[in-house]
Amino acid sequence: MYHKGYRGQLCHVPSHYARKSSPKAGRSRDNPSRADAADRGQIFSPYAGRTEVHSSFPVEYTVPQSPGHHDDQEEEQPRCANICLPILDEESFRHTYLNHQRKISPALLSTIYASALIYWHDLPKIRGIRCPDVNFIWAQSCEAVHSEMFLSPGMSTVMALMLDVCGRPSTTMLGNGGLIGLAVALSNALGLHRDPSDWNIPTSEKQLRIRMWRMIVVHDRWCSLAYGTPMQIHRAQHDVPVPNEEDLCPPGASPSHIAATSVFISLITLTDVLGRYLEYIYHVAKSSPDPFEISATDPELLLGEWEETLNDDIRKAVMRGTHLDAPGAANLRLSYLAVKLLLRRIQLDRDRDPLPAEEVFDCPFYLRAQRAAEDIVHFVQELDESHCRGFWIPANAFTLTSATSFLLRSALRPRNSGAHNNNNTPLKLARDMIDALQHHRRDFSWDLADNCLGNCSDMLEKIEAGINNNSGPPIPNCEEYPYVDMSVLDSLFTGFGDPFDMDC
Repeated sequence: MYHKGYRGQLCHVPSHYARKSSPKAGRSRDNPSRADAADRGQIFSPYAGRTEVHSSFPVEYTVPQSPGHHDDQEEEQPRCANICLPILDEESFRHTYLNHQRKISPALLSTIYASALIYWHDLPKIRGIRCPDVNFIWAQSCEAVHSEMFLSPGMSTVMALMLDVCGRPSTTMLGNGGLIGLAVALSNALGLHRDPSDWNIPTSEKQLRIRMWRMIVVHDRWCSLAYGTPMQIHRAQHDVPVPNEEDLCPPGASPSHIAATSVFISLITLTDVLGRYLEYIYHVAKSSPDPFEISATDPELLLGEWEETLNDDIRKAVMRGTHLDAPGAANLRLSYLAVKLLLRRIQLDRDRDPLPAEEVFDCPFYLRAQRAAEDIVHFVQELDESHCRGFWIPANAFTLTSATSFLLRSALRPRNSGAHNNNNTPLKLARDMIDALQHHRRDFSWDLADNCLGNCSDMLEKIEAGINNNSGPPIPNCEEYPYVDMSVLDSLFTGFGDPFDMDC
């Protein structure tokens, strides 16, 4: 519950947005991100003829390079990722970067550089130059973000936080969870959770606020699914509409940009469906029925209705895994499969009819969940280099781990793990997943494979060794794999234990 006074404050337009622009503010009011950064008067210019850097960012970052080195990197970063997750207004930011670099928030600029490093070897103009140490650059970027967060937070701070959360490679769940919390708190304080459509502010600023809030919701939902932590944003606490293509695409946008925008809008609406499912997962109160019982809504109907809203091209990418050439389409396909797997597990959990232990694995919802995990394996096998080097939400790495973990558990059921059974399909699928991920990691540097490989490879080998020795599979010691079940997905299985004590 909000304090009454605080809630009342959030329900009104912040005064600095409602008042008329002063002459000073008017110079940069055409772009909200620049207007916010212009008030800071801070400098972050890693290479602009001479070296001027923010105090929290080291001079060593300016490695030997050609004069256009950072410009090349900055030119390519929006093309690689920003059109898939449009945190920045590409045109206005590019103009500010080239003409008024001193107005840009140091935290924002340093986070952009750190985020772009994942695409270093994909950029022809700089791939021959040694890439800076990624962990060191991210550490310096995080220091700049935290400094700005506690000294002079604003809209650019929210952008920097979002870039940090979706930055790759992702190395810490606790860190990302904390950054999401900071972003949500700051966004609420800035009024981003309210619909600005009728506010007396420029259209560009309305579009920025809608875009920023929706991206925060996306990351909140997917981090909640991946990390097994409750959502921090709930449906009743915001009224921001889903953006349309006019809000996200500049005039004269390329076909690729338009396609990426359609993918992003579909990801937003899919995230709304995910949020409904997460409400069920984190409903732990024994005194009240679960959300689906209250609303009398069939969980599968939610996903089915979302599928009906897709246009032909997006539908082919999502439903059949074809036409994945649009930027972000492969990530959307994996996100859809993750939601579908979650749906099957929710259905399995809600199937409360008592079943004998030997029949649990033969119930329809269990078999459907296994098919959903199998779809993820086939999807990973079909990825090529362009897909692996494209845009991905880091939280989707846990989808790979969850699907593989489920297949390994299925491989241990008596029907599959018997000494004379040579057709252990789940085990073969798990091996196919690990082999495909090892190939993508080795040949394409696909960092999303790391979590699954680190947590499931050894376990798979132990299970294979036990079955091949005809001695029955040894049950792995879960203490050796502390992160295998961090995803809430892995807890919703009859017969596998449930940290939420859900009845099955």
